[in-house]
Amino acid sequence: MSDSMASSTTTAPLLIEIGCEEIPAGVAPRMGEALQQAVAACLSDAGITTSPLKLGVTPRRLLLHTEACPTMQADREEIIWGPPERVAFKDGEPTGAAHGFAKKCGLPLEAFTLADKGDGKGNYMRATRQITGRAVVEIVAEAMPDILRKLPSPKQMRWQDGVTRNDAFIRPVRWIVARLGDTPIDFSFAGIRSGLISRGHRIHGSSGELDVRDPFGWLMGQYVHADRDNRRALIAEQLQAAAAAQGVQLVADAALLDEVTDLVEWPVAIAARYDDDFLRLPEQVSRIELKHHQRCFSAHDGAGHVSPVFFTVANIESPQPELVAHGNARVVNARLADAAFYFDRDPQQSLDARVEKLSEIVFQDGLGMVGDQVRRMRAFVLDNATALGVDANHAQRAALLCKSDLTTGLVAEFPELQGYMGGIYAKMDGEHEAVADAIAHHYAPTGADDALPANAIARAIGISERTDKLLGYFHLGRIPTASADPFGLRRAAIGLVRLLTDARYPVEMTLQKVIDEAAKQWNQQRVTIAISEETKAKAHDFVIERLFGLAPQLGFSKACIDAAIHSSENRPLYREAMIAEYLMRFASSEPGQAIAAANKRIANILRKTDVVTSEVDPARFSETAEQSLYDALCAAEAEFATIMQRGDFENDMLTALAMLAGLREDVDQFFDDVMVMAEDAAIRTNRLALLARLRKLFLNIADVGRLS
Repeated sequence: MSDSMASSTTTAPLLIEIGCEEIPAGVAPRMGEALQQAVAACLSDAGITTSPLKLGVTPRRLLLHTEACPTMQADREEIIWGPPERVAFKDGEPTGAAHGFAKKCGLPLEAFTLADKGDGKGNYMRATRQITGRAVVEIVAEAMPDILRKLPSPKQMRWQDGVTRNDAFIRPVRWIVARLGDTPIDFSFAGIRSGLISRGHRIHGSSGELDVRDPFGWLMGQYVHADRDNRRALIAEQLQAAAAAQGVQLVADAALLDEVTDLVEWPVAIAARYDDDFLRLPEQVSRIELKHHQRCFSAHDGAGHVSPVFFTVANIESPQPELVAHGNARVVNARLADAAFYFDRDPQQSLDARVEKLSEIVFQDGLGMVGDQVRRMRAFVLDNATALGVDANHAQRAALLCKSDLTTGLVAEFPELQGYMGGIYAKMDGEHEAVADAIAHHYAPTGADDALPANAIARAIGISERTDKLLGYFHLGRIPTASADPFGLRRAAIGLVRLLTDARYPVEMTLQKVIDEAAKQWNQQRVTIAISEETKAKAHDFVIERLFGLAPQLGFSKACIDAAIHSSENRPLYREAMIAEYLMRFASSEPGQAIAAANKRIANILRKTDVVTSEVDPARFSETAEQSLYDALCAAEAEFATIMQRGDFENDMLTALAMLAGLREDVDQFFDDVMVMAEDAAIRTNRLALLARLRKLFLNIADVGRLS
């Protein structure tokens, strides 16, 4: 079917607002964007064109508004295609298929003609039907309940407060506003019927009819900044002004700013101060307490040192902001007092003395204790120190101590400080600076955008820990699904990929070697489990999937890294990544595209034959193009061998790719002039061997056929 639609001229503002209890930070923006996309798709599918849909998101509401939306769906002409003529008619008379299709469409058979669809398959039954447009309020009302049910959220809930509610939502729904101009859009969701009445700020605002023409302005009058981007910018501006007034510099924290933006509707930045005595604590202790427990912002003084001044963002216009500041300071002081207590007590026992306690901490049910894991990690970095580029003695020491801070009181109170406090305590214990620094940073990177640690030992421990974790959980069958990854295995694999592909800190181990060595530690330990070949293969494939997903961020396409890792050589991932980067340029060039297409063709030809030899007999050549390709191939093989002997991988790969691209003309001429699958078996086999030898040369670098 195909439709042609006329435009509707009568428009009115469209307004939809879903009001609920406070949505967790970070969730409302995703839900709002999904709501915006779903409503836009609903209107578009119905042939309804509106002015831009503006999104409003606060902790208590998701809001959509557009200034101009047609009130009626346009009448449209629908073209109906039926069965082909050969099915619909026999000897010039309509068949049962024709009658049946006409009846199904609710049209008389006379309404149909025969017409060409343009698919080259002859004529089909065709009819035109006029469809009267519907009221847009009806279309939206029908769609909204299902749209709301499908909004993405980490968890949904059902609630019972006197009304039976069959629908689940992220938080209890309290009101719904839906209207097109002065016409209500009538539907029910989660026991709430849509209406015209909205609610303002929980403390300062009141209830009233939400202005359909300027809902954002109406909400502003109710102490609600509904535009999230504007609210975020306002908070940043208020914080900077408050910091300037206190003579300090705000510590930038974009993630915290995003979180606070999703916690307030009417932000008011307020300065507070904790006791100066707590300035003796390491900076991250106060920052973690302020950020993770109080959602407050830290500051530095004019000299760049930690300042006791901090900033909270209230969701209220308090007549006595000093009381808000005092309340926050009281809580922060209490928490920092606990931190100071543990900070003074923890160093009474060294990290080395705490190692034994790790055997009392469960790593994971079925996988033994953290002490077991530490011993595996220590053996891994010790056995592979040279390939990892680290000092074996310092690396094994750091691996042994890297989890000891889990037994300290301060980390137990503030888990976000693990690693960081280990580094602090290691320095206090007199450990080597490289060891302490490695302990402090071995958890990095924690995400796809997190910076890699500059410390080589930290990277080595990070590689060991992530691989160890993947193998252990895969052994238990805890493989992530499309919707669930409770143990953070994707994050572990992403971190592993980033550590292994970074050419600035080259790790001279292939991915398979890393996995084999990590599995060896499990199997030699024999305390808990043994890692099977199947488990290793699944972990390997899982990491490669993450490599493909990270390809654009790492600077190459999925096709290029796919080609690189499917070469005949098994290289460290940082070298595969370098080749993938070079292939980006190769694949975009005209010779590269031609060579890629030819290699794909060669691979397809060889896949369909039993020929496995690459031994070529020039005496069997009968075409000039065969001899020319053979001569060019021999020269390329010799040149490639010379290039590889230089030992400069980066420049060698660039030179080799350029040399291989130079074979294009001979390859093209071969396929133009030569029938590969000749009738004579000996000639056919010889030509296939020539192609196999050519493909073998390319596979030394990459399977470039995958680029096509």
